[in-house]
Amino acid sequence: MDITQLLGYSASFIIFISLMMKSIIKLRILNALGCLLFVIFAFKTNSWPAVVMNIGIVFIDMYYFYKMMQIKDNFEILEVGKNNEVVRYFFEKNKQELATLFGSNALNKSEKIALYFRNNDIAGVVAYTVKDVPAGKIATLLIDFVVIKYRDLAVGKHFFIDDLSFWKRQGITTFTIEQPANAHIHYLKQLGFTCNNDTGIWIKVLNS
Repeated sequence: MDITQLLGYSASFIIFISLMMKSIIKLRILNALGCLLFVIFAFKTNSWPAVVMNIGIVFIDMYYFYKMMQIKDNFEILEVGKNNEVVRYFFEKNKQELATLFGSNALNKSEKIALYFRNNDIAGVVAYTVKDVPAGKIATLLIDFVVIKYRDLAVGKHFFIDDLSFWKRQGITTFTIEQPANAHIHYLKQLGFTCNNDTGIWIKVLNS
């Protein structure tokens, strides 16, 4: 296999991977990169229609990437009851993934539930219990779930790093998560949770 063929295969692979991205931003970036490699490949093989098409796709990707970067997301969180019809509908629509990540009984165990909103869309749900301790209150997160459309860390980063007002109004000083699913651990690390190796409990202490 010569370098030109390798370039073509690499471009195809990157474009294929881009279409698997959950984040539209990552999709645009990877797709543009793959198309740029295709432009080089097309030049080397004198495929001028492919050159024109892929240059056009790069410009389209960069245009929409720029537009997305100009949009400032709006985040809100709303506490709701377990029997809220919207909550029940949300859990029914996502029950398989919720059960896989958090267990089928997590909702029933929870004391409090709140819906995440992003740009007026329901982006996810958090369910937790609260326990009083001398230093404040501990919130044990039983569910912290975001739908695929918004699973780019922005929701979690906003409510667990950038804006802690929802939690501080409740007097919460610490978060814990017991035995999270392996698929959830990378997310927890990104939000600043650390694992207590003695207990296996993941902990995040809020800054004062």
